[in-house]
Amino acid sequence: MKKLTLERIIVVAVGIGLFALDWAAKFTAERTLVLGADPIPAPIPLISWYLSYNRGYHYIFGQMGPYRWIAGASLVLAAGMVVYLIHWAGQIDRTSPVRKLVLAMATLLVGALSNPAEILLRGHATDFFRVAGFPWTANLCDQYVNLIVYVLTPILLFMLLKGWDKPRPSSEANPTPPVPLDTGGH
Repeated sequence: MKKLTLERIIVVAVGIGLFALDWAAKFTAERTLVLGADPIPAPIPLISWYLSYNRGYHYIFGQMGPYRWIAGASLVLAAGMVVYLIHWAGQIDRTSPVRKLVLAMATLLVGALSNPAEILLRGHATDFFRVAGFPWTANLCDQYVNLIVYVLTPILLFMLLKGWDKPRPSSEANPTPPVPLDTGGH
């Protein structure tokens, strides 16, 4: 199997694992937390457990009109972005750190398909924790998106500006000419 094909399989498989992890966490939260009850402190600093259902598309946007249509469109758009990122990674030099970053973004984006899929299937996204200082609850899928948008994208832009997606000259590409041996005039 070609290395490129194996990379694509790994990206999708790990992404599906992240998707499943989000759904498993949501399932566990629904079985162990009471909807709308007071937040429960978590063992993680600044986090509390709190079960809620986001029946709109996103708390920031509030109750938007046809949120299932929006979720469907975002599912298609994000899936297209995964395909694009995987294809783009295949065009980047194998030694470039940009390639690994693009593949990581594609992997997280596969996992981030969880919320739009849940909205389409269940009519809401299940949120189960709060971070101190933020007024809304979240889930793992939200964190995949945050990681892509606020961490990986700025790093990717910096790397692209620095030209790190280009092949690096290797010592073999510009070999040092051999030094002639001194034969002592013989």
